[in-house]
Amino acid sequence: MNVVMRVPARGVQSLAAILDGLIGAPRGEPFSEDILELCHEFATRLLNDPVSRVHPELMTLGFFMRKTELVRMKREFETTARPDVLRVPQGLVFHLPPANVDTIFMYSWLLSVLAGNANVVRLSSRGSPVVDHLCDVLSDLLARPGLESVRDRVAMIEYGHDDAITGAISARAALRVIWGGDATVDAIRRVPLAPSGRDLAFADRWSLVALGAKTIAWLEETALATLAEQLYNDLYWFDQLGCSSPRLAVWVGDAESAALARERLWPALAAVVARRGYRPEVSTRLGRELFIYRAVLDGPVVSRTDYGPALAVLRVDRLEGLRREHPGGGLLFEAVAPSLVSLERWVDRKDQTLTYVGLPRHELVGLAERLAGRGIDRIVPVGQALSMARFWDGLDLTAQFVRHVHIVG
Repeated sequence: MNVVMRVPARGVQSLAAILDGLIGAPRGEPFSEDILELCHEFATRLLNDPVSRVHPELMTLGFFMRKTELVRMKREFETTARPDVLRVPQGLVFHLPPANVDTIFMYSWLLSVLAGNANVVRLSSRGSPVVDHLCDVLSDLLARPGLESVRDRVAMIEYGHDDAITGAISARAALRVIWGGDATVDAIRRVPLAPSGRDLAFADRWSLVALGAKTIAWLEETALATLAEQLYNDLYWFDQLGCSSPRLAVWVGDAESAALARERLWPALAAVVARRGYRPEVSTRLGRELFIYRAVLDGPVVSRTDYGPALAVLRVDRLEGLRREHPGGGLLFEAVAPSLVSLERWVDRKDQTLTYVGLPRHELVGLAERLAGRGIDRIVPVGQALSMARFWDGLDLTAQFVRHVHIVG
């Protein structure tokens, strides 16, 4: 079987030869200096790259890969060390990122390579300017002298939906990392792993934003404009299809304050959308309209307000009966809740990220304590919904990519 290699060098290669090379390569040490230096160079390139001004998700990736950020992560990793436990790489890690979030493959690879693993990353054959650019930058950096050990532990390959190829890689992988919808996760899980291998799966999730109604109702204009910019970043990157992109806005407070805040925030957000030039594709808008008609007929929707072609707000009078489906493209459900903890009855395991503004920390902690793991794995300020972190979907990812060898005596 042959595949198209994208990183470290482009070309058609034998899959068996690629896997043999990865498995035979010396394993790295977690958070080794050569990896930290590579990430520093990569981040510097992205943060000074004109392409990043067109694709701001590249700027976010660059900030995540800065050496200072990774050194901080390394210190946190070291503080959890135990004298009777040696942390070593898992071995060969097989990453299957989604096609609709262009930068996830780099985050997944980075967290694994920091642990010293060899990595094979399956890239979609659909192609993407962002993916192409990232592959070119990484290949260029890996070609530098002194990075041979890192280069030998990475293969980013391109192939279509082929269970034979996926099966061949899975049979030799210690860890398989699956990003995608529920159907994607189910389909890949049907492909056998090695008996000692395991899956780390990130399936469909739903996210929401909690807005302090009184705070926003009386926010001064400059702060309101900043909030609208932050909310734009959360909603419109990746066409609102990221698992942590908010789909529901909950006004926390009384109905009068919510009405005042609503009339300020949504027009301000629509102005940012217009200035940024975002317009959903025709197919996305058609799908959104069909979805809205169904939601109005079948769900608790009581009104619809459009703020230009890229922002439709569906007000609901209750959360019960609201389905966790969404077409993307600038659609928000909107509800009013008297308090944050009143969401406890509605939140479930599918809910991932709660972004917030205008709410005190003790209320956020109170909701998390009441939920006790039944839902909501991330609570972050508005503007940080799509910022990747060490903790994701309730897991410490730095711990997932290493093995813990217990040594007694």
